[in-house]
Amino acid sequence: MMTCREVSTLVSTGELADAPMTRRLGARIHLAMCRHCRAFKRQIEAIGRAARDASLGFEREPASDFETRILSRLG
Repeated sequence: MMTCREVSTLVSTGELADAPMTRRLGARIHLAMCRHCRAFKRQIEAIGRAARDASLGFEREPASDFETRILSRLG
């Protein structure tokens, strides 16, 4: 049986999907029985989704008048 520490490390580092099958199975069994680790996994997944959503705003170029608008607000 895997410990909470082992499972939380796999979950938080993102290595769960790439772990060997026996380790993934052990983690799944642990997650099925441990509500604390299930909650932690949900929280980590929510943080990941929020970070990806937030990054979408940074993937595009600023508007062509961006610099002009900033300078007008500063001056």
